[in-house]
Amino acid sequence: MRLLINLCAHDGIISHYAGVGTIVRRYIEAIKYLLDKNNINYHLNLFTLEFNKDSMGYNENIWKEHSNLDNTSIYICSNGTNSETSFGNIHNWRLASKKVSEIINKIDFKKYDYVITLANDTPFAGLLELVKEEENSIKAWIPHSTGKIYNEDMSLSKENQTRNERLEWEKDVIDYINKHDRTYLISTGKYIRNHIIDEYGLNKDKNIDIINGELLFRDNIYDKNDRMKEILKELEKYNSIILSLGRAEKYKNLDKTMLLGKEMEIKSVVITQQYFENQPIVVDYKKLALETNSILYVDEPFSLPQYLVQNYSKKMIMLIPSEREIFGLVINEMRRFNKDNVLIVANKRGGLIEQINDGVDGILVDLDNIAETSTKIKKYFNDADIKKLNNTGQKRLSKDYDLIKNFDLFLKRILGDAY
Repeated sequence: MRLLINLCAHDGIISHYAGVGTIVRRYIEAIKYLLDKNNINYHLNLFTLEFNKDSMGYNENIWKEHSNLDNTSIYICSNGTNSETSFGNIHNWRLASKKVSEIINKIDFKKYDYVITLANDTPFAGLLELVKEEENSIKAWIPHSTGKIYNEDMSLSKENQTRNERLEWEKDVIDYINKHDRTYLISTGKYIRNHIIDEYGLNKDKNIDIINGELLFRDNIYDKNDRMKEILKELEKYNSIILSLGRAEKYKNLDKTMLLGKEMEIKSVVITQQYFENQPIVVDYKKLALETNSILYVDEPFSLPQYLVQNYSKKMIMLIPSEREIFGLVINEMRRFNKDNVLIVANKRGGLIEQINDGVDGILVDLDNIAETSTKIKKYFNDADIKKLNNTGQKRLSKDYDLIKNFDLFLKRILGDAY
């Protein structure tokens, strides 16, 4: 079989600043692992948007890593922002989809048995309608967010951006998927699947799952540096900590971590990335950190949370406080470290709920009630219960969140006997 895959994403190809970038990097690795293992004759095209050295999340090492992959080409296209943002607004999405489709449509699909085009997230939703329709062409949109869930987002360009335009853009792609053969919606979890079906009218038979997960076939890899060691040394003086991370956006709910730490009399540690210097919400975080005696780290190394979970020697509450998450990768990222001193706690919201069986492999809480949350966590914050929950979490991780298994099921579904 001769296979061409066009993978399109605004993060994860030459940059990494968000969860989209994390999962796109894993998609690339999973695709190559599975196709190499099955001795399939393939080529992988990676399409992304322009960055410069000052762009948020730009990573030269990731660009070099992907540039050196066998059977792989990288295409960098303009979205009209002159590298200001890789997300942009409706006008940038239209231009980006048009530019990428022009390149794809010049490819002779007859050279391949199958051509799969995977469009990640809102900026590339319109790509499906623009890529030519051929008998061997399979197209899919993978939403990592929607306008109905994230009705405000700092990654959006503020000019000419309205929520209604985003909703119409997303609704158009769902209508296109419903009406055309070999065109699908890929869901990364139960919550987003039900959301797209219920809120956007997706026909159930047009959904295919690639449940988010970890690359369990290899060792856990993350960057390490001296700054991380310095921070770890600072934190080791505390008997226990509450750790949370997330971009500087309101829905990440990071202020609740600080309030919870004050209530529990445990040192809260919040790690965030700001979109620009002195971003108002970060100024507020700094004030709250002083009021609650919390520790706030801004724009530290991207892999700092992973380093701390792996190496912090005392008891830790790993809190995922988000108000809205389509899935949220942090729960299984932290399970991956298999730490008997880390209690995983998540706000009972959105896609976080499906990943935790409350009191069995983690804890679900309602952070609208800090006092009640504190009482519940204290019940489980002991060596025996943390170890028990972690052991069950390891089984759940292997069973449900092995990305290689989940991507393999996707390829079998769309390629059938050819795969």
